[in-house]
Amino acid sequence: MSGVQEDVALSPDPRPKRSASTFALGAGVGAVLTGLLAVLVLPKLLHVTPPPPPTAFGVEGDAIRLKPKAVPMNFETARAELGPPLARNPVTARVATVESRTAPSFAPLDGRVVQLNVHVGDRVKQGDKLVLVRSGDLATMQRDLRAAQLSIRTKQALADRLKILVDSRAASQNDLMVAQSELGEANLTASAAGSKLQSLSVAQEGDTSYWVLATRSGTVVQLDAAPGKQVGPDKDKPIATVADLDEVLVVGDVPQKEAGSVVVGMEVLITEPGVAGQEPMKGRVEVVSDVLDSERQTVPIRIKVVNVGHHLRPNEFVEAAFAPPVADPILKVATEAVVSDGAVSVVFVELTPGVLRRRPVKVGRQNRQQTEILGGLAEGERVVVRGALLLLNAVDVKG
Repeated sequence: MSGVQEDVALSPDPRPKRSASTFALGAGVGAVLTGLLAVLVLPKLLHVTPPPPPTAFGVEGDAIRLKPKAVPMNFETARAELGPPLARNPVTARVATVESRTAPSFAPLDGRVVQLNVHVGDRVKQGDKLVLVRSGDLATMQRDLRAAQLSIRTKQALADRLKILVDSRAASQNDLMVAQSELGEANLTASAAGSKLQSLSVAQEGDTSYWVLATRSGTVVQLDAAPGKQVGPDKDKPIATVADLDEVLVVGDVPQKEAGSVVVGMEVLITEPGVAGQEPMKGRVEVVSDVLDSERQTVPIRIKVVNVGHHLRPNEFVEAAFAPPVADPILKVATEAVVSDGAVSVVFVELTPGVLRRRPVKVGRQNRQQTEILGGLAEGERVVVRGALLLLNAVDVKG
């Protein structure tokens, strides 16, 4: 019995033994989980939120009061001062020919273009051949003229013969009068046929072709012809147009609010955008329209310019700058001081150091540096000229 108990006591333990490294790994994982729990869960349980930063200003109605102990806002102020009115903004305009210096040439008879002697931009003289057209109508008109001339010769011979017979009492006076009347009618028919051909103002080329001629000296500014194209007097466009470019028109549109200060005879400076080093060309307002453009709400104007050197070309876009208006001094501020609050222009007026008020103003002309103030501000008042937009955004957020 005792031997059995001894055998049991000496048999090995069947459960596996755990090493020291296993216990260390478990302790490390537990520490990591505890740290994550403290970082992610505890702030939510305690509802701890950081305090908001102190604002640099307070809003009291339309007034803004800067707090002395807060971080200062970066802005500058300057006085609103009187000065000469700003120049009008340049108007984008287009170069056109002067009507009295422009002459179109039409194809007087139906036909097809055979040959072109010129291209757009060529300079020609009055009477130069421009376009050759082949037309069957020309042959018909020439036949009518020749037939009328042949009829004249026939009737003239008959009248001469009858006169001899009347003188010899071999024919009656009445027959002579009829023959002379028919001769006169033939003369009229021939004269009409010749005038009709002459009125075409063309140079005939054989029996079936004619040259369309330049009706004045100048530059070809329009050409509506190509070999094989059908032309004729019923077409909307002339076959060619020649214009004298010593003088041109600059045609533009002025905003309605500016039209009242534009008068006939006013000097205008014309410049070509992108052309460096060129002196502006001087022109004068010739027409200010009495009718407003219903779509663009602008007033059309015409400026006549002496085109020295033919630098201005028809259909070219240019800028027309009007002379500054002669008027009383006007209140102006820096353009950066005026900000848009919706559809209203506002400035920030400094009432006392550290106290600003948002004030609506009525603005006039403006450029990159200055803006005219037509109402809402008095001379000498100080306005924020740098940082006004930041103030407006800050006030909107506060409101």
